[in-house]
Amino acid sequence: MKKIGLVGGMTPESTLAYYRAIIDLGRASWDDPLRNPVVLIYSLDLSEIAAHQNVGEESSVVRILVDVLERLRVAGAELGALTANTPHVYFDRIAAGTRLPLVSIVDIARERARELGVRRALLLGTNATMTAAMYPEAFTEEGIDIVVPNEEERQFLNRSIYEDLAVGAVTAELRGRFLDLCRRHLDDSGVDAILMACTEIPLVLKDGDLPVPLIDTARCHAEAIFRRAGGRS
Repeated sequence: MKKIGLVGGMTPESTLAYYRAIIDLGRASWDDPLRNPVVLIYSLDLSEIAAHQNVGEESSVVRILVDVLERLRVAGAELGALTANTPHVYFDRIAAGTRLPLVSIVDIARERARELGVRRALLLGTNATMTAAMYPEAFTEEGIDIVVPNEEERQFLNRSIYEDLAVGAVTAELRGRFLDLCRRHLDDSGVDAILMACTEIPLVLKDGDLPVPLIDTARCHAEAIFRRAGGRS
């Protein structure tokens, strides 16, 4: 099985979820309980990335992420991934800058939506993710419409992700507000799936909370990384 390199720290909570998912997939796939996938993790300082993003220094973000991926490759990684949705805004530029093969979370989410027969999905994520073209463009290729929350909702989601979920602070009130937002769009926008395009949102939304599928992009991504590295699940 190929050695996996993960760019983590965006946030640490989601990085832990990726690691746990990949390890659990290995244990479920192999007879030997002591056998584990080999995973190299480079945990970034998120404040450095956020500082560059906040002032529009995209080239600096790309440079940092390419450097980290190359460090992982030199350390032995044979397949790489970014453990967050937001940096996938720059995915093509990052992929072009590294010799480490990468697995795109957007491509994997689109595959999952196609499998589920989704026709119209509500996009939840950071403001950068929700206002970027990456999900609408990718999903349109499959004939799937993407519904983007309004400005007030985007501000709430972005603030909640960076101030609450990023540090693992999940309250009943916050969970209720997320559910209310989704229910409004079930009624008003006619969505038939919720696209959790932030790797922290599964901390607050769970399967069975709503009468439509929740597409956990982080979980789908971790499963695809494991498969493409040579795992059997």
